[in-house]
Amino acid sequence: MDELGFTRCEVDQAVFFRRCGKSLIIVLVHVDDCTIVATAQSLINRFKIEIAKHVGITDLGELHWILRIEIRRIHERCKIYLSQRSYIESTLRHYGLDDLKPVSLPMETNI
Repeated sequence: MDELGFTRCEVDQAVFFRRCGKSLIIVLVHVDDCTIVATAQSLINRFKIEIAKHVGITDLGELHWILRIEIRRIHERCKIYLSQRSYIESTLRHYGLDDLKPVSLPMETNI
């Protein structure tokens, strides 16, 4: 990553970044997976070309899941939604609590 002008993050050894003026690209590396975020799509495209000169890559397209968090983007509104619904539901299933129903209990709110 040094050859490509990236700096390793001081607090997380798996995060690399490169600044060029107001442009920023961040690469998160986990074993053989990379998650790439940038201020412009062209930076991501250029990075993919650069890194492919050094290692074989497979482009899986836009990110939909990371660390059990679902990522949904609405490009027209420039919005990103994060959800852990799937993780919560699988945890409830694992402990046999997936059939529970919510119950409203009268309680004092300050307890």
